[in-house]
Amino acid sequence: MAQILTNLVMNSLNHAYQPHESGQLRIEVKQQGNRVVIQYSGDSCGIPPENLNKIFEPFFTTARQQGGSGLGLHIVYNLVTQKLQGTIDVNSAVEKGTLFIVTLPLSTNY
Repeated sequence: MAQILTNLVMNSLNHAYQPHESGQLRIEVKQQGNRVVIQYSGDSCGIPPENLNKIFEPFFTTARQQGGSGLGLHIVYNLVTQKLQGTIDVNSAVEKGTLFIVTLPLSTNY
């Protein structure tokens, strides 16, 4: 979980805001039946529609010139879906913000 949250926050810091621009990041955790739902959102610049279906691909980045590796969200995706046996979804609108929804089983054999 620490790696997932760290990568989401670092992704926001590297991609969601212009230098010296401030914003708000929010983490909300709730239980829904036998699942835990983690909502991570920010009032960011949003993800353009043409990039939205690529963000979990390895080495996809829009910040290559700034040192981005394109592995942060790929690692998040693999941790959530493989290691923790959950799902991750993303909703985003340009200039409106981005919401990641991580859904995990309450108990599993990690």
